[in-house]
Amino acid sequence: MADMNPVMQLAYDYLEMTNTVVFLTGKAGTGKTTFLQRIRQELKKKLAVVAPTGVAAINAGGMTIHSMFQLPFGPMLPGGTERPEVHYSPEKKELLLNLELLVIDEVSMVRPDVLDQIDLILRNVKGSAHPFGGVQLLLIGDLSQLSPIIREEEWGILRPYYSTPYFFSSLVMQKAPYVRIELDHVYRQKDQAFVDILNEVRNQEISATSLALLNERYVADFRPSADDPYITLTTHNGIAQHLNQQLLETLPGEEVEFKATIRGEFPRDAYPTETNLKLKIGAQVMFVKNDGSAEKLFYNGKIGTVTAISGNTVFVQCGREAREIAVEAVEWTNVKYQLEGEAINEANAGSFAQVPLKLAWAITIHKSQGLSFDKAIIDVSEAFAHGQAYVALSRCRSLAGMVLRNPITAANMIGDPAVGRFNEQAKALQPDRQRLERDRELYRLYLLQELFNFRPLQTRARSFDDLLPELQTQVLDVADKYLRQLQPDRSMPAAAYFLEKLRTATETLHRQFPVLIGDSKDKAGKADQLMIWLMNRLRLLGHFSQNPFTTAGYLSLAENKIKSYDKSYLKALNAIPNEKLYEQILSWREDTAVKEKIMPGMVLSEKTAAVISEKLPATLKALSGIKGVGTQKAAQYGSDLIGLIRVYQNELSGGGTEQSSLF
Repeated sequence: MADMNPVMQLAYDYLEMTNTVVFLTGKAGTGKTTFLQRIRQELKKKLAVVAPTGVAAINAGGMTIHSMFQLPFGPMLPGGTERPEVHYSPEKKELLLNLELLVIDEVSMVRPDVLDQIDLILRNVKGSAHPFGGVQLLLIGDLSQLSPIIREEEWGILRPYYSTPYFFSSLVMQKAPYVRIELDHVYRQKDQAFVDILNEVRNQEISATSLALLNERYVADFRPSADDPYITLTTHNGIAQHLNQQLLETLPGEEVEFKATIRGEFPRDAYPTETNLKLKIGAQVMFVKNDGSAEKLFYNGKIGTVTAISGNTVFVQCGREAREIAVEAVEWTNVKYQLEGEAINEANAGSFAQVPLKLAWAITIHKSQGLSFDKAIIDVSEAFAHGQAYVALSRCRSLAGMVLRNPITAANMIGDPAVGRFNEQAKALQPDRQRLERDRELYRLYLLQELFNFRPLQTRARSFDDLLPELQTQVLDVADKYLRQLQPDRSMPAAAYFLEKLRTATETLHRQFPVLIGDSKDKAGKADQLMIWLMNRLRLLGHFSQNPFTTAGYLSLAENKIKSYDKSYLKALNAIPNEKLYEQILSWREDTAVKEKIMPGMVLSEKTAAVISEKLPATLKALSGIKGVGTQKAAQYGSDLIGLIRVYQNELSGGGTEQSSLF
């Protein structure tokens, strides 16, 4: 991935090459949001993005956690035997079954019981004992910022199970191997003195010198002029609303109201601005969306002043910029995820259309998270929660652009000792390239285990037990025994064994298909899903019964799955092993025949090409032993054929990086 610093590149490599859980953290302004945007655009894994609140979900372009997993809002006790996913629709289950990467943004606000519930659901759906069912998690957030919102009575219920209300105290995070990668290059602030102060506030250890420097920004009774776009950050929503309404009423002129248009599902707590937005000429406003046009005239958090209102258009002047910005209603979408074939795609569950502005003389610190301001009036004299002071101060791009409404004391720097202890202990979880290579190997072993994980087959075959009477004894029990004593060097004979057993079962199902579905659409759908699963697994087993197991080979085959039942399973059952190589040999055969001015069959027969593709001879002697080749043709064409075989095997092994592996 281009244009990234080394720490970002390491994080990206972890997501691309492993399924290790990654906690991506860093000071405010270090590029966490930018990194999320890049992986959404460039990473090939099937992913979904969720966040703990509606606003955070909309900002991240995803869903809320509770909507995605249909969770209740109250405490959820760990260790139960319930199966929340039984109430999911077949589409939801299939989506989660195909999920490879789950991104949780603003994870500092996620309770531990929520993460444990996600773990339970994914393990159940995937039929896997691995944490989160083998799905990789990317947890993005800064624990020095806003913490989980949890009432005292809720914490009273959860306290016997969890040492803190933070995600890292979840039971799954105690057993799941994970890495903590901290972004350390600050992009938002350029003033090193200010960066140093923010670091001290974040670490809950501000010095007297830094506190004095900070309090030099206190200006008693500061009142910015009308053309000076300061925004006030305050601790309480009531204070922000009162200040905005009071200053709007003092403006002369007529108040104009803009009404939002809401369609479908769009949660109230995710509304990006007011449904009835009241503006006047002279009102200070903030853009609440990035400009989607090529001109990029505004961004989320940009401050300006309303200069004119004409019909449905609001004209906004931002500072001393040469031109006014004409603003009309735009649309926000409430994303939901759905499976299309094997791809996880975003769908529009609902929309919210409104002028992308809100009154911005004041905003709560909570709603400012993720935003940046050139000029801000900070009031944390009534700070009451962990991280509030740090979030407020770190919204400012510079110390010079900040004014304090009240002096700050060390007591306003409220921090949670539990976060400090975790941050200190978690430094040991910062990985290096050597750790990355170890985790790549663990990922390969995980995928090998997935090759022989037939629990999803057991789930899909429940309606057809009479046609698969030996599934338990000859497949499931044997696979469990093999996985308990996993021997990577025995993967090829293991694949050959299960290939034979599943091939027989699939042929039986194929012959009985019209009878077993009858006129039942429901049973036909289940039979379709069962056959598709079997065929995809047979392709994998067929390949790895002839070839050593590699990550690249597995992912390449898994990516190009059979996606629908087209009644051609017998053809697929008898497909040529290493079909891509077979096609390459036939292409080489045609070119060679043209050069030598002979018939293609005189170079090699198609049957001989198929045997070469299956056997993958590595030497001229092995090649000459294949019927249809012999010593003469091996000497004549051997270097070309073995060259094709080596290139093919190299591609499957990921460019040769795994040739010296255990397998």
